[in-house]
Amino acid sequence: MKTNKLFGLAALVCGFTASLTSCDNQDNAVVADSTVTISFENQQLNADGFWIGDAKGNSYSYEDDWGGKTTTFTDNAYQEGPVRFPVTYNLYESAYGTSDFWSGVAISNRTETSFSALTLTPDQYNNVTGKAHSGQNFAVITTYGEKIDFGEGVVVKSLFYTNSAYTANSIMNGDNYSGAPFTDADWLKCTLNVTKADGTTADVDIDLAGNGYYVADWERLDLSSLGKITSIGFTFTGSRSNDYGVLTPAYICIDDVTIEK
Repeated sequence: MKTNKLFGLAALVCGFTASLTSCDNQDNAVVADSTVTISFENQQLNADGFWIGDAKGNSYSYEDDWGGKTTTFTDNAYQEGPVRFPVTYNLYESAYGTSDFWSGVAISNRTETSFSALTLTPDQYNNVTGKAHSGQNFAVITTYGEKIDFGEGVVVKSLFYTNSAYTANSIMNGDNYSGAPFTDADWLKCTLNVTKADGTTADVDIDLAGNGYYVADWERLDLSSLGKITSIGFTFTGSRSNDYGVLTPAYICIDDVTIEK
């Protein structure tokens, strides 16, 4: 596992380990005939190198007190093989112009590793490595209840994850929400909320930052010991939180989800 020291950016070997996680960064060069690796390469992206859904399908709208209207489109998803990666696309319209925002699973091929609040879009679709784990595309995840849907159930042999540039910038430099840069006492965790094919559930923790370090490369997570999985949700917790949840940007990037049917 490559991690970065919060001060000095010194590269280290495996510093902390997600529950049920292997620190092996080797590609899945050889897989059994029954396995499929989902790499997000099939989605067409916009000119800035990302996709967050489209204004199509079922929707609902509401108006605010300032004359603006938000329309939420609920039918968007990226589908690859038997797996559905949902994204909720929102369009805001007012007398001052139009903007959009999202939650769920976005797709990106951006190679920048920087982040600035002045260029939130497109910088929120950057990851800290500046590349996909393989190929060109990777997924950027921040959710309000959206879950990856594996249908009737598959074994997740592995997936790769890393930090988004948005999250890393907050850890390193602080921001208006999270406050000052992280200290050695601060931490950030993404918990995978797994539902199994037999109806039981399990939580798998991924440590994104802690003990003065943060994840700065693609890391491999093995979920095969859980058996067949029907869905995965995402919950973020951290030392920088209030009554409404974590204040550090709650993002994680994933790639190369290898499943066995």
